[in-house]
Amino acid sequence: MGFLIKKSIKYFSFILVFTLFLSTNSQSILAQKFPNKPVQIVVPFKPGGGADRTFRLFAPYLAKELGVPVNVTNIAGGGGWVAWAQMAKWDANKDDHKLGVINLPHVLSLLDPRMKRTQTLKSFNFLAWHSLDPCIWAIREGDPRFQTGKQFIDYVMKNPNKVVMSTTAVGSDDHMGIAYAEKFLKGFKVKKVYANGDSKKIQEVLGKHTDAVAGNVGYYVPYFMDAKLKPIFVLSLERSPNLPSVPTFFEVTGLKNVSYAGRTLATAPGMAESKRKTYLDAIKRAIENPQYMAKEAKNKNPLLFKESAELWKTLNESKSMVQKVKFWEAAK
Repeated sequence: MGFLIKKSIKYFSFILVFTLFLSTNSQSILAQKFPNKPVQIVVPFKPGGGADRTFRLFAPYLAKELGVPVNVTNIAGGGGWVAWAQMAKWDANKDDHKLGVINLPHVLSLLDPRMKRTQTLKSFNFLAWHSLDPCIWAIREGDPRFQTGKQFIDYVMKNPNKVVMSTTAVGSDDHMGIAYAEKFLKGFKVKKVYANGDSKKIQEVLGKHTDAVAGNVGYYVPYFMDAKLKPIFVLSLERSPNLPSVPTFFEVTGLKNVSYAGRTLATAPGMAESKRKTYLDAIKRAIENPQYMAKEAKNKNPLLFKESAELWKTLNESKSMVQKVKFWEAAK
C-alpha cells in the first residue's frame, strides 16, 4: 500500500513539473512572438474624415501581415494634439501594440510659438510615410459670384475678408494653403471657419454658411461627381491625375502654393529595433497588396511608401515649408 502511495506521489509530481514546464515554455514562446495580441491604430481625428477612412481600409491588410487583429481607435481634439501628445509619451514596452497616425503638416503646428509645445519631430518614432493627398479648393456648384479659380481670386481681391472658407484646424494642410495665399498673394484675405473633420466642412459650404472649402482630392471627388461641389484649384505643382481638368494654384497665380495631407505611421519612442522592423516590413507589404492598392485607387488616395532617410527628407521639407509660411500669422 505504501509503495503504491509513493508511486502515485512521484507520478503526480512528475505531471505537475511537466505541466509547469509546458506553461513556462508556452509563455516564453508567446513572449518571443511579436505582436502577440491585437494592434491598435490611433487616428487623431473624429470618424468620417480622410485619415479615418484610409486607415480603416488599411487595417485588415495590415492585420493579415502581422497575424493579429488590427483595430482603429479615434482620439480627436486639439487639431490632432490630444492623440499626438500621448504618442510622444508612449512606453516602448507597455504601448508596443499601438501604432499612431501622424499627419503632415498638421503635426508641425508644434512650431507655432503660441502653442508652447515641447515636442519636436524627433519626439516621435516615425515608421513610414503611407500616403500623400494633395489639397484642393472647392466652391458650390452654380455659385453666381465665381465658377473658376481666377474668378474666385478676383472676387476675394475686390472683397477682402468677405469670403468665408471652411478649413480644418489651424496648422492643418487645408489651413496651410490658405495661409500661404494670404501671405504671398497680395490683397488675398478671407475669413476662416475651423471645423474638426471633412464632413462638417462640406455641410458648411453646401448649407451656404461658408463660401468655399479647403480639402483633399481623395475625399472630395465623390462630391464633384455628384455636382454638389466644384473644384477650382489643386494645391500642387502638377495637376492631379484624378482631376486632370482642374488647374493648379501655380497655373492661375504664378505662386507655388503646395499643400497636402501627408499620412504617416509611428510607434512608441525607443521601441526595440526588432519590433520596429516587424511593423515596418508588415506596413510595406500591406501597402503593396494589389487588392488594397486597387481600393485606394478607387478612393483617389495616392499611396506613397517612404522609410528611413527618404521619410525624414520629406518630413524636413514639410517643416521648412511651414517655417516659411508661418501660418500662425494668418490664423485669425
